[in-house]
Amino acid sequence: MTCPVCNDSAEIFDSMQTDRRRGLQGKWKYNTCKNCGLIFISPLPCLDDLGGYYSNYSKSSIINFSLGRGARFPILRKAFHFISGDVDPRDFIGATKGMRVLDYGFGGAGYLCDFHARGVRISGAEIAGYLVDACNSSGLDVHRVDDLDRIPFEDSEFDIVYLMQVFEHLRDPIGFMRELNRILKPAGKVYIALPNNKSVWRKVFGKNWVSGWFAPFHLYQFDRETLARVARQQGFEPTSCWTRTPESWFRLNLKAFIYPEENRLDWRPSWIDMRLVRFMIMLTLRIFELLVRERDCLVMKLEKKRR
Repeated sequence: MTCPVCNDSAEIFDSMQTDRRRGLQGKWKYNTCKNCGLIFISPLPCLDDLGGYYSNYSKSSIINFSLGRGARFPILRKAFHFISGDVDPRDFIGATKGMRVLDYGFGGAGYLCDFHARGVRISGAEIAGYLVDACNSSGLDVHRVDDLDRIPFEDSEFDIVYLMQVFEHLRDPIGFMRELNRILKPAGKVYIALPNNKSVWRKVFGKNWVSGWFAPFHLYQFDRETLARVARQQGFEPTSCWTRTPESWFRLNLKAFIYPEENRLDWRPSWIDMRLVRFMIMLTLRIFELLVRERDCLVMKLEKKRR
């Protein structure tokens, strides 16, 4: 497989991974590009294989369209996320009333409902038909993704596009970045959040770093340099970048370490999920990570270059 970032064919074996989170059977090989350092599944699963994987991705089709406490009390939400490490686009995307915004691969309706209630002209894009139908029936503007090589919107339509834990799932990150450039207005902005393959926790947890090693759903593992390189190739300039470790991600990795035979970790309740334990993890993480630059979740803001 040729590296999609630098087109170099020199790759080395990184690791063999299994699905510890959704219970899929099989093993998947990850290689590292010798030239740019991108980590990727090799060979890349075909579309039919991916369709089979995602058929068991979710256990619930229930969508909550009500505005939660995070929407009603944004100052308290931001304060809590400062402690918990949660990466919430409402905390750092300055979308104001009337702005045109796209949530690509939204999964649930929480962010959509909040931005919509604030007067933001937000749309969503999703591959799951039941999500699209439910959201449109509730008055949200959501489009079905039928072609993974094309974002289903017109040229120069959006001021802002954000992707929360989506980019690492895409088969063609270069082509998708090109599509983001197409649908954005001049000087439009993109926010991408994804696992950071240079995270200190990848080194600590190894094969149990399941927040990143989510085989076979995470096709690529990016870091600051590889993501910025993809962006610049397609007409973007990174303007800011930071990393955080959500407590929920650390807790998932900790479960993988404690329960080495468990392969449905996303759905396994544990004593680690108790509120007091979670709070202790939050505080420990925030203190420890004062000394750490490379945390689990990488967030990068990109701006479309003016021609």
